[in-house]
Amino acid sequence: MKARKFLLLLFSLINVSTFVSAQSEPMFTQYTFNEIFINPAYAGSHDALSFSTVYRRQWLKITGSPTTKTFTAHSQLLRSRVGLGLTAYQDNIGVSTQTGLFGNYAFRIKMNKGNLALGLLGGYVAYQENLSEVQTNDNDDTEFLNNTPAVFAPNFGFGTYYYTKVFYFGVSVPRVMYNKLFINQNNEVERITSSINKEELHLFLASGFVFDVHPLFKVRPSGMLKVVMNAPIEYDLNLATLLLNSVWIGGGFRSGDAWNVMSAVQVNDQLRVAYSFDYTFTNLRTVAGGTHELSLNYVLRYNKTKVTSPRYF
Repeated sequence: MKARKFLLLLFSLINVSTFVSAQSEPMFTQYTFNEIFINPAYAGSHDALSFSTVYRRQWLKITGSPTTKTFTAHSQLLRSRVGLGLTAYQDNIGVSTQTGLFGNYAFRIKMNKGNLALGLLGGYVAYQENLSEVQTNDNDDTEFLNNTPAVFAPNFGFGTYYYTKVFYFGVSVPRVMYNKLFINQNNEVERITSSINKEELHLFLASGFVFDVHPLFKVRPSGMLKVVMNAPIEYDLNLATLLLNSVWIGGGFRSGDAWNVMSAVQVNDQLRVAYSFDYTFTNLRTVAGGTHELSLNYVLRYNKTKVTSPRYF
């Protein structure tokens, strides 16, 4: 096997292992608008049927860099304390593909000034190596003629979410089970599952608050802490300003990774469009290019007397 082909295969195999460890959770700059992706207790918090989609392209100048697409939907169930949600995503790195589908359940408890929600999620992640996409000089090389079969790894998670109209705080562990993948002698992906992964659980803590600074604008500081066992603690710090209840402008910092700027427009009571740009300050900064993230949120308002417009979180 030529050196170039060997390196491509090695890159592919490395991706398999990183998907199920530190990189198993796709990252987002606009996490404040996409909390349900990491916390099932967020389901139903909009008091309406809410749809969101996110497209993120990381390190634009690097071929095979991470690309993530997500779709989420959640709603209060028949004006009860129960919230239900659905989260679907696809994450691509090189020739490796990770596709996830999860259902979310949340139960809300009315507090003096807000709501406390307890949430559960369950579903699966499918992993596949698209080896046929690797370009080689030998068209008859059987190592790259076929993709590996998709392997399905079940998982579940839980979270809590306390929120008012101007504040939120959430704690979640979106993946509890530990799934380990390897390539067998037949070039197929196999899975070994243990009950609880005590070394690589992902713990997320997220919070934000809205200040009324002036009748024409508000300020929203927010932050997220990501804790992975046997890995450095990561954190996001962001500050955004809401102008005339219609336009968001802000920026932030992700430890060990990048600076970002963000803007969003509340087109009307139902539709919000947001865009963010990340610029890495790591050693990749001279070759990676920027990271682009676009999100849309659409809300079907069936209880107009309760829904806050615009949504701050």
